[in-house]
Amino acid sequence: MTKEKMLKKIILFALVVTSAVCAQIHVGARVAANWGSSWGEDAKEATWEPGFNAGVAAKVDILPLITIVSGLDVDYRRMGAEEDFSEGYNNFHRNQIQRLWYLDVPVLARFNIIPLVYVDAGFVFGLNLSSDLYYEETGTSMKTGHSEKVSDDLDYSRITNTLVWGVSVGAGFSVLPSVMDVDFRIIMGLNSYMKEDDEGYDTTVRHLHMQLGVAFWFL
Repeated sequence: MTKEKMLKKIILFALVVTSAVCAQIHVGARVAANWGSSWGEDAKEATWEPGFNAGVAAKVDILPLITIVSGLDVDYRRMGAEEDFSEGYNNFHRNQIQRLWYLDVPVLARFNIIPLVYVDAGFVFGLNLSSDLYYEETGTSMKTGHSEKVSDDLDYSRITNTLVWGVSVGAGFSVLPSVMDVDFRIIMGLNSYMKEDDEGYDTTVRHLHMQLGVAFWFL
């Protein structure tokens, strides 16, 4: 390797290190309202349910037009489903809501397309903390018209995948530059959040949720 090539590499390395040291790092917090549902082969009866998201956030300015955004969030997701079916001489209506807690790590690239307006795109990784299912089922006899309702809470943690991941796209604007941002994100899961149950049935359902959030930057 010639001295000229070596010098060029040293200069390039110095520029990279200088850029990293001089990068502007911002730390803050973000809260968001969640609207969650499911998509996939077994999510035909899925309905939308509210939840919430809150945590710490960080962003690093790489270039004037590009910022890396990440964080650590507690995410409460709810997904509903309704189903009507018949067995013998009885009609049934089932309404259920699955409630899941996650620890989320978003890794997003933010593109500052015009002053105060940006778009986000990247990945979200979620660690499941708990999962349960609440259901109500009403059975009505076709012969007598008599109805009976049952309900219960079921622990679904053992048949819920520990790790989920998905893609996130969104947009936002800075209400107060470097102080407060408002954003909207759509997160689509790429792997099923359910796994094979005790009877060997493998359910394919993926997360689908929207967030309307506010980020406050302290540093």
